Amino acid sequence: MNFVLRSLLFTPANRPQAFEKALGAGADCVCLDLEDAVPPDGKSAARPNALAFLAAATAEAGRPMRAVRINALSSAAGARDLAALADTAPQGGLIMLPKVARAAELQLVAAILDETGSAAGLLALVETAIGLSHVEEIARATPRLHAVMFGGVDLSSELGAQMGSDTMRTARARIVQAARAGGVAALDVPELDFRNADMVAAAATNAAENGFTGKAAIHPSNLSAINAAFTPSVEEIARAKEIIAAFEAAPNGLVVIDGKLIEAPVVKGMRLRLAIAEAAGVL
Repeated sequence: MNFVLRSLLFTPANRPQAFEKALGAGADCVCLDLEDAVPPDGKSAARPNALAFLAAATAEAGRPMRAVRINALSSAAGARDLAALADTAPQGGLIMLPKVARAAELQLVAAILDETGSAAGLLALVETAIGLSHVEEIARATPRLHAVMFGGVDLSSELGAQMGSDTMRTARARIVQAARAGGVAALDVPELDFRNADMVAAAATNAAENGFTGKAAIHPSNLSAINAAFTPSVEEIARAKEIIAAFEAAPNGLVVIDGKLIEAPVVKGMRLRLAIAEAAGVL
């Protein structure tokens, strides 16, 4: 995995006056939401602004990345979003698909993007029981896929399980395992108690400790804590450099540091750590 996405900020697609502020809030990615954040009677009006926002991704280098969450492909609004994307053929940015149930949905969108010459990438939001049961296939659906996101709120409701239950912990683990196996990033659900700074920081730290590579947010005030949780510390960076240097200098590929054998998978993890640090601007 070489895609670094520590934080993703959702912003309503029907509030164009907030777009620039969101871009300057410190997120690695700003995702305009055409789905949950926009009422049914406002989607048609919001769609052109969202696509224009995505189209601007090609005119700017670096971060933040730009993304748009369209409506579910099984809905009329989602079909209209997809048709508009085909007409626009964005040359950058990311398209988030909600309620992804099977790999075929991502493959359909990827085929349309291929046909229209679009260079946009994909994010898959897994938030249903069916999607969770197919998450391994989803994570390998297409080279355009950059990340799988855990849609904990909807999934919790569908499964009838509390967020802190064993059922939901198992679901979170499956998302991480599938994403890692598929070579894509794993994003955690936003913290709904977003005004509680301690809760946000604890949730972000927990997500990082459990293998997620980033976390979404619904408020800009959460971004600092989220970015910190997924950014290597000075000590972690130094350790990674030490391990990589020792491994590269070893004639037989075997290194022992502090009594511990360092093998290739560990070195790969250290290289990823440095890539994250570089993308975060702390290397």
